[in-house]
Amino acid sequence: MSGSTPALSLLAPAKLNLVLEVTGRRDDGFHDLDTVMTTIDLADRVRLRPAPALDVRLSGRGAEEIAGEGELSAAAAQALAEAAGREPNVAIEVEKRVPAAAGLGGGSSDAEAVLRGLARLWELDWPIERLGEVAASVGSDVPFFLHGGTARCRGRGEIVEPLRDLRPLRLLLLLPPVPQAPAKTARRFGALHPHDLSEGERSARIAHRVRRDAPPPTRDLWNAFEAVIERTESELLAHYGAYAAALGGVPLHLTGTGPAVFLLIHERAKGAELRRDLEQAGAEVFPTRTLTRAEALAITEDA
Repeated sequence: MSGSTPALSLLAPAKLNLVLEVTGRRDDGFHDLDTVMTTIDLADRVRLRPAPALDVRLSGRGAEEIAGEGELSAAAAQALAEAAGREPNVAIEVEKRVPAAAGLGGGSSDAEAVLRGLARLWELDWPIERLGEVAASVGSDVPFFLHGGTARCRGRGEIVEPLRDLRPLRLLLLLPPVPQAPAKTARRFGALHPHDLSEGERSARIAHRVRRDAPPPTRDLWNAFEAVIERTESELLAHYGAYAAALGGVPLHLTGTGPAVFLLIHERAKGAELRRDLEQAGAEVFPTRTLTRAEALAITEDA
Protein backbone atom coordinates (compact mmCIF):
# COMPACT_ATOMS: atom_id res chain seq x y z
CA MET A 1 0.00 0.00 0.00
CA SER A 2 1.42 3.36 -0.96
CA GLY A 3 1.66 6.20 1.51
CA SER A 4 -0.66 8.28 -0.65
CA THR A 5 -3.49 5.73 -0.41
CA PRO A 6 -4.51 5.33 3.24
CA ALA A 7 -6.73 2.61 4.56
CA LEU A 8 -10.29 3.62 5.32
CA SER A 9 -12.44 2.82 8.33
CA LEU A 10 -16.23 3.05 8.21
CA LEU A 11 -19.03 2.49 10.66
CA ALA A 12 -21.64 -0.04 9.48
CA PRO A 13 -24.62 0.66 11.76
CA ALA A 14 -27.61 -1.57 12.33
CA LYS A 15 -31.09 -0.33 11.43
CA LEU A 16 -34.50 -0.44 13.01
CA ASN A 17 -37.78 -0.43 11.13
CA LEU A 18 -39.97 2.11 12.89
CA VAL A 19 -42.76 0.86 10.66
CA LEU A 20 -42.76 -1.93 8.08
CA GLU A 21 -45.72 -2.35 5.76
CA VAL A 22 -46.00 -4.89 2.94
CA THR A 23 -48.13 -3.38 0.20
CA GLY A 24 -48.29 -6.21 -2.33
CA ARG A 25 -46.58 -9.04 -4.20
CA ARG A 26 -44.70 -8.22 -7.39
CA ASP A 27 -44.60 -10.15 -10.66
CA ASP A 28 -40.93 -10.97 -10.02
CA GLY A 29 -41.82 -12.85 -6.83
CA PHE A 30 -40.63 -10.14 -4.46
CA HIS A 31 -42.91 -7.96 -2.34
CA ASP A 32 -43.37 -4.21 -2.35
CA LEU A 33 -42.63 -2.56 0.97
CA ASP A 34 -43.28 0.79 2.56
CA THR A 35 -41.06 1.31 5.58
CA VAL A 36 -39.38 4.00 7.65
CA MET A 37 -35.96 2.96 8.91
CA THR A 38 -33.33 4.61 11.07
CA THR A 39 -29.72 3.80 11.88
CA ILE A 40 -28.58 3.07 15.44
CA ASP A 41 -25.24 3.05 17.20
CA LEU A 42 -24.98 -0.74 17.43
CA ALA A 43 -22.56 -1.16 14.54
CA ASP A 44 -19.95 -3.25 12.78
CA ARG A 45 -16.64 -1.70 11.73
CA VAL A 46 -15.41 -2.07 8.14
CA ARG A 47 -11.79 -1.39 7.13
CA LEU A 48 -10.57 -1.23 3.54
CA ARG A 49 -7.08 -1.08 2.08
CA PRO A 50 -5.61 -1.67 -1.37
CA ALA A 51 -4.44 -5.25 -1.99
CA PRO A 52 -3.33 -7.42 -4.92
CA ALA A 53 -6.69 -9.26 -4.97
CA LEU A 54 -9.99 -9.40 -3.14
CA ASP A 55 -9.51 -10.62 0.42
CA VAL A 56 -12.39 -10.56 2.92
CA ARG A 57 -11.85 -11.36 6.58
CA LEU A 58 -14.50 -11.32 9.27
CA SER A 59 -14.01 -11.30 13.01
CA GLY A 60 -16.22 -10.87 16.03
CA ARG A 61 -19.78 -11.92 16.66
CA GLY A 62 -21.01 -14.77 14.44
CA ALA A 63 -18.20 -14.34 11.90
CA GLU A 64 -17.65 -18.08 11.57
CA GLU A 65 -21.32 -18.63 10.67
CA ILE A 66 -21.31 -16.33 7.63
CA ALA A 67 -20.70 -18.21 4.38
CA GLY A 68 -17.54 -17.25 2.45
CA GLU A 69 -18.46 -15.98 -1.01
CA GLY A 70 -22.10 -15.51 -0.02
CA GLU A 71 -21.09 -12.83 2.47
CA LEU A 72 -22.42 -9.50 1.25
CA SER A 73 -19.20 -7.52 1.69
CA ALA A 74 -17.49 -9.63 -0.96
CA ALA A 75 -20.54 -9.40 -3.22
CA ALA A 76 -20.51 -5.61 -2.89
CA ALA A 77 -16.84 -5.33 -3.82
CA GLN A 78 -17.31 -7.61 -6.82
CA ALA A 79 -20.41 -5.74 -8.00
CA LEU A 80 -18.75 -2.33 -7.78
CA ALA A 81 -15.58 -3.54 -9.48
CA GLU A 82 -17.63 -4.97 -12.34
CA ALA A 83 -19.61 -1.73 -12.70
CA ALA A 84 -16.37 0.29 -12.66
CA GLY A 85 -14.58 -2.01 -15.11
CA ARG A 86 -11.73 -2.92 -12.79
CA GLU A 87 -10.49 -5.69 -10.53
CA PRO A 88 -11.73 -5.87 -6.92
CA ASN A 89 -8.22 -5.49 -5.56
CA VAL A 90 -9.02 -4.65 -1.96
CA ALA A 91 -8.60 -6.18 1.47
CA ILE A 92 -11.76 -5.94 3.56
CA GLU A 93 -11.84 -6.48 7.31
CA VAL A 94 -15.26 -6.60 8.97
CA GLU A 95 -15.44 -6.54 12.75
CA LYS A 96 -18.89 -7.88 13.58
CA ARG A 97 -20.97 -6.61 16.49
CA VAL A 98 -24.46 -6.60 14.97
CA PRO A 99 -26.27 -9.93 15.49
CA ALA A 100 -26.79 -11.73 12.19
CA ALA A 101 -30.20 -12.72 10.80
CA ALA A 102 -31.98 -10.69 13.50
CA GLY A 103 -33.82 -8.08 11.40
CA LEU A 104 -31.08 -5.47 11.93
CA GLY A 105 -29.56 -5.35 8.44
CA GLY A 106 -25.99 -6.00 9.58
CA GLY A 107 -24.84 -7.71 6.39
CA SER A 108 -26.48 -5.07 4.20
CA SER A 109 -24.85 -2.30 6.21
CA ASP A 110 -21.43 -3.95 5.82
CA ALA A 111 -22.03 -4.16 2.06
CA GLU A 112 -22.96 -0.48 1.86
CA ALA A 113 -19.87 0.52 3.81
CA VAL A 114 -17.76 -1.44 1.33
CA LEU A 115 -19.45 0.29 -1.62
CA ARG A 116 -19.10 3.78 -0.20
CA GLY A 117 -15.56 3.19 1.01
CA LEU A 118 -14.41 1.72 -2.29
CA ALA A 119 -16.01 4.58 -4.22
CA ARG A 120 -13.67 6.86 -2.26
CA LEU A 121 -10.66 4.55 -2.32
CA TRP A 122 -10.98 4.06 -6.10
CA GLU A 123 -11.80 7.77 -6.66
CA LEU A 124 -14.94 6.95 -8.65
CA ASP A 125 -16.69 10.26 -8.00
CA TRP A 126 -20.07 8.72 -8.88
CA PRO A 127 -23.40 10.38 -8.06
CA ILE A 128 -25.32 8.64 -5.31
CA GLU A 129 -27.92 7.48 -7.86
CA ARG A 130 -25.34 5.43 -9.74
CA LEU A 131 -23.92 3.95 -6.56
CA GLY A 132 -27.51 3.23 -5.49
CA GLU A 133 -28.06 1.08 -8.58
CA VAL A 134 -25.13 -1.10 -7.57
CA ALA A 135 -26.38 -1.15 -3.98
CA ALA A 136 -29.82 -2.38 -5.09
CA SER A 137 -28.21 -5.22 -7.05
CA VAL A 138 -26.49 -6.43 -3.88
CA GLY A 139 -29.48 -6.44 -1.50
CA SER A 140 -32.82 -4.80 -0.77
CA ASP A 141 -31.68 -2.95 2.38
CA VAL A 142 -28.33 -1.80 0.99
CA PRO A 143 -29.65 1.41 -0.70
CA PHE A 144 -31.07 2.64 2.61
CA PHE A 145 -27.67 2.42 4.30
CA LEU A 146 -26.16 4.45 1.47
CA HIS A 147 -28.22 7.40 2.78
CA GLY A 148 -28.04 6.57 6.50
CA GLY A 149 -29.93 8.41 9.21
CA THR A 150 -33.69 8.11 8.77
CA ALA A 151 -35.46 7.43 5.48
CA ARG A 152 -38.68 6.14 3.99
CA CYS A 153 -38.08 3.24 1.60
CA ARG A 154 -40.44 1.75 -0.96
CA GLY A 155 -40.41 -0.82 -3.74
CA ARG A 156 -38.12 -3.67 -2.69
CA GLY A 157 -36.31 -1.03 -0.61
CA GLU A 158 -34.46 0.60 -3.50
CA ILE A 159 -36.66 3.73 -3.62
CA VAL A 160 -35.19 5.81 -0.80
CA GLU A 161 -36.58 9.12 0.44
CA PRO A 162 -34.12 10.57 2.99
CA LEU A 163 -35.84 12.28 5.92
CA ARG A 164 -34.48 14.78 8.39
CA ASP A 165 -32.63 13.38 11.38
CA LEU A 166 -34.85 12.13 14.14
CA ARG A 167 -34.77 13.78 17.49
CA PRO A 168 -32.42 11.47 19.42
CA LEU A 169 -34.23 8.34 20.58
CA ARG A 170 -32.98 6.11 23.38
CA LEU A 171 -33.83 2.44 22.98
CA LEU A 172 -33.29 -1.04 24.30
CA LEU A 173 -32.84 -3.72 21.66
CA LEU A 174 -33.76 -7.25 22.72
CA LEU A 175 -32.60 -10.48 21.12
CA PRO A 176 -34.35 -13.71 22.14
CA PRO A 177 -32.26 -16.87 22.65
CA VAL A 178 -33.50 -18.70 19.56
CA PRO A 179 -31.32 -20.36 16.90
CA GLN A 180 -31.01 -18.78 13.47
CA ALA A 181 -33.80 -20.16 11.31
CA PRO A 182 -32.80 -21.27 7.78
CA ALA A 183 -34.38 -19.06 5.08
CA LYS A 184 -36.16 -17.12 7.84
CA THR A 185 -36.97 -14.06 5.75
CA ALA A 186 -38.32 -16.03 2.79
CA ARG A 187 -40.47 -18.18 5.08
CA ARG A 188 -41.99 -15.18 6.81
CA PHE A 189 -42.78 -13.47 3.52
CA GLY A 190 -44.30 -16.72 2.34
CA ALA A 191 -46.52 -16.84 5.44
CA LEU A 192 -48.11 -13.44 4.82
CA HIS A 193 -51.88 -13.44 4.43
CA PRO A 194 -53.78 -10.93 2.26
CA HIS A 195 -55.08 -9.20 5.39
CA ASP A 196 -51.48 -8.57 6.51
CA LEU A 197 -50.99 -6.22 3.55
CA SER A 198 -51.60 -2.49 3.84
CA GLU A 199 -51.27 0.62 1.73
CA GLY A 200 -48.51 2.56 3.45
CA GLU A 201 -50.64 4.87 5.59
CA ARG A 202 -48.57 4.31 8.73
CA SER A 203 -45.29 4.88 6.91
CA ALA A 204 -46.70 8.07 5.41
CA ARG A 205 -47.78 9.34 8.85
CA ILE A 206 -44.44 8.61 10.48
CA ALA A 207 -42.53 10.19 7.57
CA HIS A 208 -44.73 13.28 7.88
CA ARG A 209 -44.00 13.51 11.60
CA VAL A 210 -40.27 13.15 11.06
CA ARG A 211 -40.30 15.90 8.42
CA ARG A 212 -41.93 18.18 11.01
CA ASP A 213 -39.28 17.26 13.62
CA ALA A 214 -41.90 15.53 15.76
CA PRO A 215 -41.36 12.15 17.47
CA PRO A 216 -42.98 9.11 15.80
CA PRO A 217 -46.32 8.20 17.41
CA THR A 218 -46.18 4.86 19.21
CA ARG A 219 -49.46 3.72 17.66
CA ASP A 220 -47.85 3.79 14.21
CA LEU A 221 -44.77 1.76 15.20
CA TRP A 222 -46.11 -1.30 13.41
CA ASN A 223 -44.71 -4.28 11.55
CA ALA A 224 -46.62 -6.62 9.23
CA PHE A 225 -44.52 -9.58 10.36
CA GLU A 226 -45.74 -9.35 13.94
CA ALA A 227 -48.96 -11.02 12.76
CA VAL A 228 -46.97 -13.73 10.97
CA ILE A 229 -44.98 -14.49 14.12
CA GLU A 230 -48.17 -14.59 16.19
CA ARG A 231 -49.54 -17.30 13.87
CA THR A 232 -46.41 -19.35 13.34
CA GLU A 233 -43.74 -18.85 16.03
CA SER A 234 -44.93 -20.03 19.44
CA GLU A 235 -41.40 -20.12 20.89
CA LEU A 236 -40.74 -16.50 19.94
CA LEU A 237 -44.12 -15.46 21.28
CA ALA A 238 -43.29 -17.02 24.64
CA HIS A 239 -40.08 -15.00 24.84
CA TYR A 240 -41.83 -11.78 23.87
CA GLY A 241 -44.50 -12.47 26.48
CA ALA A 242 -41.83 -12.85 29.17
CA TYR A 243 -40.25 -9.55 28.17
CA ALA A 244 -43.60 -7.77 28.16
CA ALA A 245 -44.30 -9.11 31.65
CA ALA A 246 -40.94 -7.84 32.87
CA LEU A 247 -41.74 -4.40 31.43
CA GLY A 248 -45.21 -4.16 32.91
CA GLY A 249 -46.94 -3.53 29.58
CA VAL A 250 -44.46 -1.31 27.73
CA PRO A 251 -44.95 -2.14 24.03
CA LEU A 252 -42.30 -4.05 22.07
CA HIS A 253 -41.74 -3.45 18.37
CA LEU A 254 -40.40 -5.95 15.84
CA THR A 255 -37.64 -4.85 13.47
CA GLY A 256 -37.41 -6.37 10.00
CA THR A 257 -38.63 -9.96 10.05
CA GLY A 258 -37.19 -10.37 13.55
CA PRO A 259 -36.48 -11.93 15.88
CA ALA A 260 -35.03 -8.75 17.42
CA VAL A 261 -37.50 -6.35 19.04
CA PHE A 262 -37.01 -2.92 20.55
CA LEU A 263 -38.62 -0.51 22.97
CA LEU A 264 -38.33 3.23 23.29
CA ILE A 265 -37.28 4.40 26.73
CA HIS A 266 -37.65 7.84 28.24
CA GLU A 267 -34.45 9.76 28.91
CA ARG A 268 -35.25 9.66 32.63
CA ALA A 269 -35.98 5.94 32.64
CA LYS A 270 -33.73 3.72 34.75
CA GLY A 271 -32.11 1.89 31.86
CA ALA A 272 -29.86 -0.27 34.03
CA GLU A 273 -32.83 -1.62 35.99
CA LEU A 274 -34.80 -2.29 32.80
CA ARG A 275 -31.82 -4.09 31.31
CA ARG A 276 -31.41 -6.25 34.42
CA ASP A 277 -35.09 -7.22 34.42
CA LEU A 278 -35.05 -8.08 30.72
CA GLU A 279 -31.85 -10.12 31.02
CA GLN A 280 -33.44 -12.04 33.88
CA ALA A 281 -36.36 -12.73 31.52
CA GLY A 282 -33.90 -14.28 29.04
CA ALA A 283 -33.18 -11.48 26.55
CA GLU A 284 -29.81 -10.37 25.32
CA VAL A 285 -30.08 -6.60 25.76
CA PHE A 286 -28.34 -3.88 23.77
CA PRO A 287 -28.76 -0.29 25.03
CA THR A 288 -28.65 1.88 21.92
CA ARG A 289 -29.64 5.20 20.40
CA THR A 290 -30.47 6.54 16.98
CA LEU A 291 -27.70 7.96 14.79
CA THR A 292 -27.78 11.09 12.70
CA ARG A 293 -26.99 10.83 9.00
CA ALA A 294 -23.57 12.39 9.52
CA GLU A 295 -22.72 9.90 12.27
CA ALA A 296 -23.88 6.93 10.19
CA LEU A 297 -21.85 7.95 7.13
CA ALA A 298 -18.58 8.90 8.80
CA ILE A 299 -15.35 7.74 7.13
CA THR A 300 -11.94 8.00 8.75
CA GLU A 301 -8.47 7.37 7.35
CA ASP A 302 -6.27 4.86 9.11
CA ALA A 303 -2.51 5.13 9.17
